[in-house]
Amino acid sequence: MLRNTLLIAKREYLERVRSKMFRFTTILVPIGAAGLAVIGGIGGKKMEAGVQNLAIVSDNPVLAQDVKAALEKAEIPPKTVEVIAPAAPADISQLNQRVAAHQIGGYLVVNEAPGQVTPDAAWISGSATDFIGKAEMETAVSNGLVREQLLARGMTDSQVQALMKDVKLKTRQVKHGAVVDEDTSRSFAGAYALIFVLYGAVLIYGINIARSVVEEKTSRIFEVLLSSATADELMLGKLLGVGATGLTQMGIWAALLVLYAGSSIAAAQGVHGLTSLGVTRAELIFFAVFFIGGFYLYSGLAAALGSSVNGEQEVQQFSLILISPLVASVVLFPYVLGNPASTASVILSLLPPFTPIIMYMRICAQMPPAWQIALSVVLLFASVLAMVWLAARIYRVGVLMYGKRATLPEMIRWLRYS
Repeated sequence: MLRNTLLIAKREYLERVRSKMFRFTTILVPIGAAGLAVIGGIGGKKMEAGVQNLAIVSDNPVLAQDVKAALEKAEIPPKTVEVIAPAAPADISQLNQRVAAHQIGGYLVVNEAPGQVTPDAAWISGSATDFIGKAEMETAVSNGLVREQLLARGMTDSQVQALMKDVKLKTRQVKHGAVVDEDTSRSFAGAYALIFVLYGAVLIYGINIARSVVEEKTSRIFEVLLSSATADELMLGKLLGVGATGLTQMGIWAALLVLYAGSSIAAAQGVHGLTSLGVTRAELIFFAVFFIGGFYLYSGLAAALGSSVNGEQEVQQFSLILISPLVASVVLFPYVLGNPASTASVILSLLPPFTPIIMYMRICAQMPPAWQIALSVVLLFASVLAMVWLAARIYRVGVLMYGKRATLPEMIRWLRYS
């Protein structure tokens, strides 16, 4: 059995590794990731820069100047801030034309409201979704009001500036009873990236196994293969071969990431090793463990589903069952990272369908007790063995069933047949 299983695994592996699609995705994914990183970096810099040129319109010249001062004292001040106070209808019309011509990013209208402490404020820009400019102007108006009140109560400009200066908050974490420095933004980014790689790989290769089973089933190739190997050997060989393909591709990408992190190009960008990307050695080790366990768990389920259907259209229908726990895990991403030690997070991380992502999230956020990690790994790989056993028995009968849609009671009968 082992010899036939390894031969089938070798065939599945070589067939996929030599395919154009494998080479194409192996090269394209890192290039695409680098392109997205560059685009995201450019977009992030533009978002940080905020509105570069704007005008302030107000019926109170003093308040307008205070808002302007608040904008200029911001961490990233605009290039130009023009004050028009008071403003005539012709000035408003001219500002609208300048916004439409992209000469300015927008203009802020701040007028005192009779009987109200806070003024009426409006941000007019060329975009209906300019949430960055809106947030920036809200902060400026609030700071301008505070500044006006403080100056009116006798404080000097330097005192007001010192009082309203933003406080830089450092983030630290308790590890092994000691407080260590921790860059939460980079740790979050590293965990976020690795979890979505895990999610994507399990999803893509799991669906690939189901489609492969259906393709060979509809082409009747199995009827020839079954003359020299059992259904169990065929199914196990397919799982091992496709799994080795996925691990090979992931290994290539991991090697490229390590090479990049240690290169002079990365050093020039402020990246000095994987730790500066928010990825630790322990996280990589656990990533490999949960990737392998999650992949074979979902691949076994995909093989069972693939052997019970008659076409790729039905695979798409069954794929919802396959991806539901993965989607639920990703949806719970913010909650688990914010509450890694909560009862719900602990229970979900010990349930095998959720373990690969939920437990890995907890490890990235706050290292769980060793017994919880060990228990989750044992339960995960025990469920893998159970799923492979179950899939093999469904596979034995379902692979030769044609023209009839399998139901749950019928698949249970297949288990008895085998």
